[in-house]
Amino acid sequence: MKIEKDDLKKIHLFQQERELFYVISLIATGDSPMIHSDLKSYIVARSAPGLPTWIWTQDNLSEEKKKEVEKVLEEFYEKGRNDFTCKKELYEYLKEKEETSNYLEMGFLSCKETINPLKGKGIFVKPNHEDKVTLAEFWRQNVKELYNGKVVSQSEALEEVEGWLEGKNFYVLKDNHGDIVSMAGYGVVDDMAKVTHVFTDKEERGKGYCQYLIYSLTKKLLEDGYVPVLYTDYNYASSNHAYKKVGYQDEGYLINFSIEKR
Repeated sequence: MKIEKDDLKKIHLFQQERELFYVISLIATGDSPMIHSDLKSYIVARSAPGLPTWIWTQDNLSEEKKKEVEKVLEEFYEKGRNDFTCKKELYEYLKEKEETSNYLEMGFLSCKETINPLKGKGIFVKPNHEDKVTLAEFWRQNVKELYNGKVVSQSEALEEVEGWLEGKNFYVLKDNHGDIVSMAGYGVVDDMAKVTHVFTDKEERGKGYCQYLIYSLTKKLLEDGYVPVLYTDYNYASSNHAYKKVGYQDEGYLINFSIEKR
């Protein structure tokens, strides 16, 4: 059944995995989220048409409930590519029913205490409007790398960056010449702060800049009383190593995949 976002707090089993399924909590803070649940064993949520659908399920979900989730998903399908994130148990069930693609194992990490990296110092600051063009180009490169060559126009990227600057939850690392070499932001739900949009200029990678930026940002979040969390693609070993070097630990993983509808 369709539920209101406040009903998520009533689902006991979901609350136990709230950090792992941070994005569902974030979706619920939107203006008009689409959320379906039986208020006990599953939640299907999407913030807007065209965006990924997240599915939380309790462990060892019964066959009856898996069929119920499968039925609920019919209301979320759109023509073309549909992206989903869920536990592997449900993915294994759905792939027997639908042709899936773009399989990706996404790790979930959190940090309780930071570790100061041994190299890669820089200047940790908030960006300003003079940095918009540089950040827009970083964002375009980031999307291209993450989404198999997807192209974002400069105007779209500038609009995205404007939102970062207005939100004020965005930071960059500058080198000794004052040039931006790395960027990252975060979003907050309750006591959790999810690190997002992590990117380092291709020419500056391998110098420890990303480690120091994530260390500095995470240290700030802990001092502000948040639990820093992030999701990472297990295929990117270098970035995963950077996160763990500054104190992040594995807490679990989820499956990203797509289903095409004609």
